[in-house]
Amino acid sequence: MLRSLELHDFKIHTDSEFSFSDMNLIVWANGSGKTNILEAIYLLLNSRTYQSQNIDRLVNFLGESFLVSGKIGEDYLSKTPKVTYDSKTQKSSFLLNWIKSTRPKYLENTKHIAVFFSPLEMNIIYLGPSLRRDFLDEVCTLSNVAFSKVRSDYSKILRSRNKLLKWIQEWKAEKEDLKFWNSAFVKVTSEYYTHRKKFLDFVSDNISIIENFLENKYKLSFNYKTKVDFADLEKSISAYIEKNIDRDIMTGCTYIWPHLDDFQFIVETTRHIMSSEECLSRGENKSILIWLKFLEIEFYKKLHSENIIILLDDIFSELDDEHIGSVMDYCDRFQTFITAQNMPQFLLDKANINVIYT
Repeated sequence: MLRSLELHDFKIHTDSEFSFSDMNLIVWANGSGKTNILEAIYLLLNSRTYQSQNIDRLVNFLGESFLVSGKIGEDYLSKTPKVTYDSKTQKSSFLLNWIKSTRPKYLENTKHIAVFFSPLEMNIIYLGPSLRRDFLDEVCTLSNVAFSKVRSDYSKILRSRNKLLKWIQEWKAEKEDLKFWNSAFVKVTSEYYTHRKKFLDFVSDNISIIENFLENKYKLSFNYKTKVDFADLEKSISAYIEKNIDRDIMTGCTYIWPHLDDFQFIVETTRHIMSSEECLSRGENKSILIWLKFLEIEFYKKLHSENIIILLDDIFSELDDEHIGSVMDYCDRFQTFITAQNMPQFLLDKANINVIYT
């Protein structure tokens, strides 16, 4: 459990301290720094910014650096994680019990994962595919620290291959020069998909949980749209590259990669097979997304023994009473932080809730 939090020059918080309990409600007007508290918790526990935003933007506009510090666990077994960032050097540091640590070691010893529920995520079925891909990458990053390096290597290799494709297009390089980058791309893309497939399989294997919540009115399936064959990743990626190499040269871009993929939920009835956004109500699609986030949490629990902390950022404005009740019933199992502009009555009725005014 996260017992306390200190913020120094973090966004609008110049010097703020907070104490927490199991259920925490952060209340005040928009622009008062409620979401900043959740962003700080996410950074402190996951050692990365939410939605990969530029860390430099987290520094208070009058400051040059920030410090986020917390206390985890009971007094006699407590840990003190800290994250600092200096905008002059553009370097961040991770400390645990005042000892500087590498990011992997820091994560290994904090043993907590913060899961963020945002209004945006409650609408990703209706929005562009890039948001759905970002969601998958977020899951991969939090479930396995090694994925960050795979993703970084992938981006570098992809840029290098695309740059070479343009050089060939402009007669500044030969087609044969692609061999090295093709091989490197196939290897790192296979690793990327291997990480992603673990969560995709977990959702598919547990789709009945979502069906049950929808009262078994529909047969659901989780459809991942990709050009690769998961049965033999390297072979299928390599074959696709070879088949489409002339098109890649002509366009100067690589047309097979994880960031061209997408996913959707398919609904099967006695008369139709359609995507959920086409045939289900907005409320039913919200139910699917809520339970997709719950499956994300169950996925982390299956892989690790870490404690899960849930961050709910003003999502109740997106939900009706039934959905709110489902979320709160699930969150009772975890330490939870909720932001709201107004204090919801159903939360006021809960015992032992810690109300924080920012």
